[in-house]
Amino acid sequence: MTTPMPSTRRAIEDDAPRIVALLAQLGYETPLDIVRRNIALSALEGDDAAFVAIDENAEIVGCIGLHALTMFHLAGRLGRITALVVEESVRGSGVGHALMAAAHAWFNERGCEKLEVTSGDHRVAAHRFYARHGYARDGQRLTRKSQTLPLT
Repeated sequence: MTTPMPSTRRAIEDDAPRIVALLAQLGYETPLDIVRRNIALSALEGDDAAFVAIDENAEIVGCIGLHALTMFHLAGRLGRITALVVEESVRGSGVGHALMAAAHAWFNERGCEKLEVTSGDHRVAAHRFYARHGYARDGQRLTRKSQTLPLT
């Protein structure tokens, strides 16, 4: 018997505790109030979105965070996936594919011409998953923690 493909929908505030638990599976200890705030911001139909995947038992089994950015140097927009997690016990069952389909549809609606995903170097299985969806290494991303600078 084949497992049905999960459905996806925009995240709502009531999803926050489950999303916190999913993010913890990736090693992110994100506070509940931060997830609630980010869901509220993404619900404004702006340039950020959060989707969840729902299984046949109406349980949340995955989530994805999306952003559409204006590119300064090119026409069109950049679509960025900054978080994608699937419940460990159902990985490989199509949940990630359903979330990627939702992401790509949302990016298309916002005129994104280039898509990218951020992913830690240690997430080798995730990189294989993204490659199956057409993503490839393209340059290098450098990061720095922001520091509050005193006004002078």
